[in-house]
Amino acid sequence: MKRISVPTLLFLSLATPLAAQGAEQDLRINAKKGATAWFKHESKMEQSIDMGGQQMDMGNSVTYTLQVSVKEIDDKGMIVLETKIARIAGAMTIPMMGDVEFDSLDQKAGDAPAEDEDGGMGMPNFDAIGVAMSSLSGTTFIARLDPYGKITSMDNLEKTLETAREKAGRMGAQMLAAQLNAKNFERLAESAFGPRPDKAMAVGGTWERNEDGKSSSMPIQNKMKMTLAKHDDEAFVVTATGTVEKTAGEVKVDAGEGKADDGDDEADAQTKEMLAKMEIKNGKLSGSAKVSRTDSFLLESKSTTTMDLLMPSPMGGEMTINQKMTVTTTRTTAEVAMKKAGASKEAPKEGGK
Repeated sequence: MKRISVPTLLFLSLATPLAAQGAEQDLRINAKKGATAWFKHESKMEQSIDMGGQQMDMGNSVTYTLQVSVKEIDDKGMIVLETKIARIAGAMTIPMMGDVEFDSLDQKAGDAPAEDEDGGMGMPNFDAIGVAMSSLSGTTFIARLDPYGKITSMDNLEKTLETAREKAGRMGAQMLAAQLNAKNFERLAESAFGPRPDKAMAVGGTWERNEDGKSSSMPIQNKMKMTLAKHDDEAFVVTATGTVEKTAGEVKVDAGEGKADDGDDEADAQTKEMLAKMEIKNGKLSGSAKVSRTDSFLLESKSTTTMDLLMPSPMGGEMTINQKMTVTTTRTTAEVAMKKAGASKEAPKEGGK
């Protein structure tokens, strides 16, 4: 009987339109130099897996606390945005392995992963995973955006990502592939100003937006229809509906850092074959975002993506994965965002006074 490759399994654990109405609005970013905002950005993935009749559940959630600052705006409206990861916390549930939780507020400065980068038997080291993710806290990077919030370039990332991958170990870096890549940081920076049309548009107007899976380690792409659903002097609302499809071309597998042994090479080849033969069915997404007209920063957003994945099982036959991803972003403050969960309230005074 074929054995289940744990690294292979881990890799996978990443309306009717309105008629346009009213005057057209140019929704380009009008933020001021020196403007700053705090955000809580949370992504949650749930997977239900059927592998030859064997049922198992996987899941993970990662929350970034971000502080963004507008450093420069030129005469053409191009923006230099500084993004700082002030805190990162999360939890992961792995079949046959248990749970791992991390919070950079609990991570002591200078903490290092355990002596063995990987946990043995082809498994990642959970302590190393927590250290690697927590090491992203304090990272500051620069993004350049056009007047409508599209990223044109980014700086100060590769060294940070390389260091985090090394801390995670080879197997851990594979598991964290969706987090430890530049596309994820691009998504974080773009979220600061929310989605908006790149030309003047009236309420009810629509436009197309296609993007590869910035929050997934799998070969997927999102095809969306965006609608300017509401606009007033205070804010505007954009809604999105669309499909999730498999990208064309050769499938690439992030092997992580470190020297591979024969077992690692076999697992990489197995993962690549599974992803190459993967089919996506019922891939759907929907979401909405509310953006301030006062300072141009996002106020709140939520998106939900669901899909059924069919691919060869490591045990032979076919494996089915029902997956749901929910991403929410909200404005917050430093005081709220940096407070530990379960922190005790002020002790009552004697006599209840």
